[in-house]
Amino acid sequence: MFKNHFKIALRNIRKQGLRSVIHVIGLSIGVAVCFVIYNLVSFEYSFDKFHKDSDQIYRVTTVTSNGVEDWPNPGAPFPIGPAISNEMSAVNNVAQIFDTYRIMVGTFADEQKFGVKQTVTYADQHYFEIFDYKWLAGNKESSLSEANEVVLTETSVKQYFGAIEPEEAIGKELIYADSIPFYVSGVVADFQENSDLKFTDFLSLQTAKSNKDISIRLNIEEWNSVNSSSQTIVKLHQNQEAKAEKELAVIDEKYGEDDEEWTTTFNLEPLSEWHFSSNFNYRSADKSVLNGLMLIGLFILVIACINFINLESAQARLRSKEVGIRKTLGSSRKQLIIQFLMETYVIILLAIIFGLILSQFGIRYFADILPNTFELDYLSMENLIFLLSLSVMVLFLSGLYPAMILSGYTPIKALNNKKEFKPGFNLQYLIRKNLIILQFSSSIAFIIAVLAINNQISFLMNKDVGFNKEAVLHISTPFQSTLDNTVKLKNNLASLSDVKSTSMSSGTLVSNSIWTSSVEHEVNGELVEVGVQTKVADTNYLALYEVPLLVGRNYSTDESEVVINESALTALGISSPIDALGKHLVYDEKDMTVVGVIKNVHTRSLHEEIRPLLVGNGIRNLFTVNIKLNKGANLASAVDAIQNAVKSIYSVERPEIKFLDETVEGFYQSEVRLRKILFFATIMAILISALGLFGLASFTISQRTKEISIRKVLGASVAELIVLISKEYAILIGIAFLLAAYPAWYFIKDWLNGFQYKIEVPYGVFILAGIIALILCMTIVSFHSLRAASSNPAKILKDE
Repeated sequence: MFKNHFKIALRNIRKQGLRSVIHVIGLSIGVAVCFVIYNLVSFEYSFDKFHKDSDQIYRVTTVTSNGVEDWPNPGAPFPIGPAISNEMSAVNNVAQIFDTYRIMVGTFADEQKFGVKQTVTYADQHYFEIFDYKWLAGNKESSLSEANEVVLTETSVKQYFGAIEPEEAIGKELIYADSIPFYVSGVVADFQENSDLKFTDFLSLQTAKSNKDISIRLNIEEWNSVNSSSQTIVKLHQNQEAKAEKELAVIDEKYGEDDEEWTTTFNLEPLSEWHFSSNFNYRSADKSVLNGLMLIGLFILVIACINFINLESAQARLRSKEVGIRKTLGSSRKQLIIQFLMETYVIILLAIIFGLILSQFGIRYFADILPNTFELDYLSMENLIFLLSLSVMVLFLSGLYPAMILSGYTPIKALNNKKEFKPGFNLQYLIRKNLIILQFSSSIAFIIAVLAINNQISFLMNKDVGFNKEAVLHISTPFQSTLDNTVKLKNNLASLSDVKSTSMSSGTLVSNSIWTSSVEHEVNGELVEVGVQTKVADTNYLALYEVPLLVGRNYSTDESEVVINESALTALGISSPIDALGKHLVYDEKDMTVVGVIKNVHTRSLHEEIRPLLVGNGIRNLFTVNIKLNKGANLASAVDAIQNAVKSIYSVERPEIKFLDETVEGFYQSEVRLRKILFFATIMAILISALGLFGLASFTISQRTKEISIRKVLGASVAELIVLISKEYAILIGIAFLLAAYPAWYFIKDWLNGFQYKIEVPYGVFILAGIIALILCMTIVSFHSLRAASSNPAKILKDE
């Protein structure tokens, strides 16, 4: 029976060639989109799920607030670790790590240097008690318990010592940060599973505690210092989450900063959320984007299913005689439903095969926005189950309704159906109209969203940020680079012919990272504390960026002089720029004098308002060299010269050289990704809708050929006939536009609310989207209408 159904299905698919091709193309697009999105979402949700008791692992995060704005941070003050260990009974274990930044690694014996690594962290021995690493050599219980110990992953062992056995690495010596010796006390296997714990070198935290210089740099004893690199990880006893929150609140109240202006709150973030930490700039994934992708995949699949339903239900009348004969020969309605579902399932299987091929092209299209480690495993059990489930879902979603229609014909009516289908109202015709409207309303909404997002991105990229960002580069010197080397690099760069000016600073004027502090200012006899963004730089900093000075002068080499921006004026309660000159501020327990006021400039993304800014001179933390090129300089030769100047000082480290434009563009990568995703979804939705309309228009117009011929005989012109046929579809597009307009407007309005600086809702894109959809629809319908209207009436009416 099954074999017979399968043969009949293949015969009917071949017989209806064009219809079958449209079905396979449409459904294969839907399958490809859903398959890629399913794999991407599964990939993002798989991170660090493999650890034992992963649901009991948390990290302590910090939120600092001034009552107006919150500053979330994935780190916590270092002293909180011992406090939790001593005062929280809900906690089973506590580990602390401090992620280093671009640290030099070398060997002691042959003075070989391996360059800068970004996967080195200080960690205590409890880290390996919480997370499941496979130990290849060394003692898990004692490693990292003493100063100057290091645990390496297998990858690092091969990099430093070549192809040796893990046991042979024990006791070998390495030099970190050019001066600190460490001895290998353990070797662990690299994670094969997806993990955000990408560390390869684990330095004993005891080293930092016993070394005064490192201890000060890591702020190990400071409760009021919060660094995102300093993280405290806890493993709770089972079912103790609520108790742990209460106990952490007690520690928060006991040790956290809490005065009239500032409060600090500690929270527990579960391991499952680390990969989606949307409050932190370095997040790997965004749940809202993944949810949006799943919604887009569902939309595309539904549109493809609508195509199938529309075409099959429209052509059902053509197979009525077949149904009548089968019923006359004894086939039951159940058997007919199974037969028609079998035809549908064969088409779905073909669509899955082509969909898997298309998915590879999709991966290539999105290669620049997909995670580097993402890949498709077509034969994995999870994917096979997904494809099976998807095929069954599509079968019932798209195949059941046409099968019910076809199997419902009575034999007598079906066998005597010599006339065209009677004109006038009928439910099937109404359903087909509504499905066309739904298809095109989705396509129009996608078009509107893409055009609006493109307008906002163009606005973001071209908005005046208040200073000159053209031809500006910056170099981040290696971690623990000496000030002498930074000064030497700055002077060497200043001597280059293509370089106009240079400056040293704690960071670029525009940056994703932010240094915040507070300043105190006396207003009406009372001290007012205000949170400010701070920049420490030499005296050439503001001139290099061409930041406009409103009043006063630039700060000098005197570290007590500062310059503030207009937002700082407002926050400090100073009425005008002139009044700010000479004002005294208390910053970092030091008395500062305001010597100048600069215009507000955008130092962060346009998602945020311009913050109060304080800029002053200093010699601490000057690890960035800013470079301004001459106007008309050859960028390629200038970059080559800069790279050579860097190599002359940092022969191994390879500091990062970036254009400021790249930093600014980096602020809006999520928007660019969203635009690319929606553009792809728009093209897919339009393609599927156009294919469906092509097939449906071809069929429906073919059913009206006699009517068209009679009208032509009675004097109707070709143009009048095209207008007559197209008018119905134009009305459907108009209704689709009205249905799409509000959801699209709501999405755009909500999305734009995420920006402090934005365009108004561009209503012009609504009109443009409607015109695009109308032109597409009219082109397809007119193509079929012209063929029908140009036919010879005599050939069509000869049998009448």
